[in-house]
Amino acid sequence: MEIRQLHYFLMLCNELHFTEAAYKLGISQPTLSQQIRVLEDELGVPLFDRLGKKTVKTEAGNLLEQYALQIVQQLENAKSAIEDLTNLHTGHLRVAVLPSDLDYRLTALLIDFHKEFPNTKVQVIPSIDILNKVLENEVDIGVGLAIQPDNRLNRIPFYTETYSLFITDEHELADKDIILPSDLVNMPLVMYPKGFSGRDLIENWCDIQEISIDTLMETGSATSLFQLVKSGIGATIQPSQLIENFQSLGMRAIPIKHSPTRNLEMFYRNDKYLTRSAQAFLKRMETFF
Repeated sequence: MEIRQLHYFLMLCNELHFTEAAYKLGISQPTLSQQIRVLEDELGVPLFDRLGKKTVKTEAGNLLEQYALQIVQQLENAKSAIEDLTNLHTGHLRVAVLPSDLDYRLTALLIDFHKEFPNTKVQVIPSIDILNKVLENEVDIGVGLAIQPDNRLNRIPFYTETYSLFITDEHELADKDIILPSDLVNMPLVMYPKGFSGRDLIENWCDIQEISIDTLMETGSATSLFQLVKSGIGATIQPSQLIENFQSLGMRAIPIKHSPTRNLEMFYRNDKYLTRSAQAFLKRMETFF
């Protein structure tokens, strides 16, 4: 059994279509079929059932997939560990983060990180599906809202923050020290669309407070939301710390009574080797926040 065959097998597990899997592997379909037959002959059991135009994994195929994923992951871990041993810091770090405000706030951290690891390629990938990206090994580290305990993951809580109402200095509520939930009813707001974690958190909080909010405009960018607030189109409800980034626009953040809160954490697969650069990134995140 060869590593190459396991890669072929895993691609077919993902696609469950010989033609599509062969195309993504860059080989011909007959070559893929022949290699799968070699695996099946070696193991003495069929790994896939061909049911008309459908391809489905057998029980043996499901079992081999679990072990093949572990083997491929361990091979990647070995490569990463050896790269670390050479101390070249020429690796590749992939981080999935909440879109909108969180990816925006990481810019200063990324600049400092690059100074320490100038040869490490870094990809920051905004996503609302961070957990699956980590579990499917599409990224090395996930940064987002706290998740449920999962024995496949290591989790590092690093920050808890409240939300405030962001308004211009000229807003009629600008002199208030605190905003009541009832003050938000019928207030013109600019917000993230529903489906964004920040928006869904606020909607759930509104249900608890037995209020509803109205939006005039919705956008997925923190920068555009604050530009809309500056233009007087509406107010916005955002994590309180963001005022540090946007105070120069002539606005203020007023705390909300019984404010929504969110717990942030980093997580990664516990079977994954963390390079020195990845470990340094985790430590910098804890310090930064």
